Amino acid sequence: MTRLTVHTRMGWNTPEPATAVLLVRVAQAAGQTIVDEELSVEGAEVDDPGPRRDGGARPLRLHAKPTTVRLAYDATVDLHQSSVDADLALPSLGDLDLDLFTWTLPSRYCPADVLGPTADHLFGRAERTGALLEQVRAWVQHNIAYVPGTSDVHTAADETMLRRTGVCRDLAHLTATLLRGLGVPARLVAAYALDLEPPDFHAVVEAHDGRGWRLLDATGLAPVGTLARIATGRDAAEIAWGTTEGPLWLEHLDVRVARADAAT
Repeated sequence: MTRLTVHTRMGWNTPEPATAVLLVRVAQAAGQTIVDEELSVEGAEVDDPGPRRDGGARPLRLHAKPTTVRLAYDATVDLHQSSVDADLALPSLGDLDLDLFTWTLPSRYCPADVLGPTADHLFGRAERTGALLEQVRAWVQHNIAYVPGTSDVHTAADETMLRRTGVCRDLAHLTATLLRGLGVPARLVAAYALDLEPPDFHAVVEAHDGRGWRLLDATGLAPVGTLARIATGRDAAEIAWGTTEGPLWLEHLDVRVARADAAT
């Protein structure tokens, strides 16, 4: 088990009323337990609709006043992630739980139909076991360079495949797309990550091996045992940490993660 402390600070300015939906709190999800947490918001009213059923995301909606808005979030979370069983036979479409079927389909940033033939060319001869998840993850890490600033919010997995470069969300999109092209349920995860440089929100992948969701980080920047889930979705469009309406201008963002026994 790994115990992490999470520290997030945000600040905005707005000249008129504005709205923001934020995904910043640790999710109520399998493999992690929230020990304690504290949230404070100044300059805005807060709606807390409770956790979403799938993935346990806990969105907040802020109704900001024409002023400075500040958010502070601190949490302690215990992580007890289970690893991939490399010898476990992955289910075929005929055996796959239908609740997982949607995670094998294409989405905006994960065109699994377009890259399906590529996935089959790269991995079609591989044994269909849990080891396949690591093979796909490792291929993306070794063949796609992690280079900040080389993509934007419109970049999808097929473009990343051509460019051979991207940031964490791009490598996660490509990993999920190749897995879906092989019929393996996969989804994107927004997470807090230990030792990430520079400190920020991180995007990784969860793939389902027939028994449970297994975390995969194609960047190699964060061991999966030190990832605290925030939200899950088909792609980055569903796990963005902030979605705003109105002139709400971000002025400050500070994300820090530490082991609990090393926190000060």
